Order: sequence, then C-alpha cells, then structure tokens
Amino acid sequence: MRRDKRAVGLAATSEALTSWRREFGGRGRRIPEGLWAEAAEVARSAGVVETARALRLDAKRLAALVEPLAARAEREPATFVELGGVEVVPVPEPVVVEFIGREGDQIRVRVSRGGGSGVDLAELARAFWSRSR
Repeated sequence: MRRDKRAVGLAATSEALTSWRREFGGRGRRIPEGLWAEAAEVARSAGVVETARALRLDAKRLAALVEPLAARAEREPATFVELGGVEVVPVPEPVVVEFIGREGDQIRVRVSRGGGSGVDLAELARAFWSRSR
C-alpha cells in the first residue's frame, strides 16, 4: 500500500509539472515554489534521486528542500502508529515486546496475564518514542 501511495504522489506531481511546463515552462523558466514543495514531499518518501530523475528536476536543489522536511519530522513525535497485519491470537505466556529507537536505543518489556502489572503498551511506546534525546 505504501508503494502505491508513493507512485500516486509521484504520478500526480509529474502530471502537474508536465502541465506547467507545457503551459508556462521551458528551459530557463523558474518552476513555481508550490511545485517544488510537492516534489520535495514526494521525494521524502520515494527518494531524492528517483524523484529528481522521474520529474526531471535538479537533484541537489530537491535534496536541499527535503532536508528541512526530514528535520521537522524528527522533531515532531508521531501521534499515531499503524500496525498493519496484526491479529489478536492466543499466545503462550510471557510475551516480550521490544521497542527500538532510531539511534539503536531499546527497551524490552515482558508481559504476562497473571501478576496484574497493568502495563499500557501504547502509553509506554508513546513515552519511549517522544522522550527528549
């Protein structure tokens, strides 16, 4: 699904750029900042080199636009994490849940039904990934 979303974003941005180039563009004409911003957003998930090649844009300029987006994403903690393909099935006890951070830091939690520890894994995950470095 993520690949489809990237392809759709790249296709839509490519269509917008092609339309602009046909109507206004040509060599030496400045591409509007809005189109650059769209391309940077696509490049953030699809990759700078691939996006620049597909959209016929300057990879260095595109990379310079993507960097601030990536830095902003690192500062803003995730408010929602989707776990795709997760089924709730009976599992043997205890269950070990491991969280691994971007810099290799990790926490391992051992959970069992007995003992009444009442661990809120969602809250633990939120606290782990939003702590200051």
